Amino acid sequence: MCGHETPSSTPRVGARVDLFSRSEGFLGNLVFLDPSIPDSALATHVRFTPRVGATMDDRVLVSIHLTGDLTKPIEDCGLLQRFTLPSAGQSKNDEGIEMALDKSLMLGVGQDGIIGRRVSMARQGRLLADGIIGFNSMLPVSASL
Repeated sequence: MCGHETPSSTPRVGARVDLFSRSEGFLGNLVFLDPSIPDSALATHVRFTPRVGATMDDRVLVSIHLTGDLTKPIEDCGLLQRFTLPSAGQSKNDEGIEMALDKSLMLGVGQDGIIGRRVSMARQGRLLADGIIGFNSMLPVSASL
């Protein structure tokens, strides 16, 4: 449901959702994290990284819904939290936008957690992209000399 399986020993660094548009395909991703405590169970910030070449000239409304059902209309998915991302211009590499959230989010599964929930991105009432939040795993880095 939330991506490939990773061993339980793999460090978890926040939560991530890849956002897809029905017309344009992959739009970018959102990572929910606490930048000061990478393995925190709470997210205090969100980072949006658009795909290379994507243009995000306007602010967009991001909604975290109560359900994770992509087959339902957005209006039927309820609302957990909503925030607005500032414009990003045109993405030339892995540059993104990071901002503090007004309210911390639980990085877990269940009633209070955001894992498994649907996220939508809209501009002027029009759905741009959506996806499901999963754990963001950081693969171990091996030292090289």
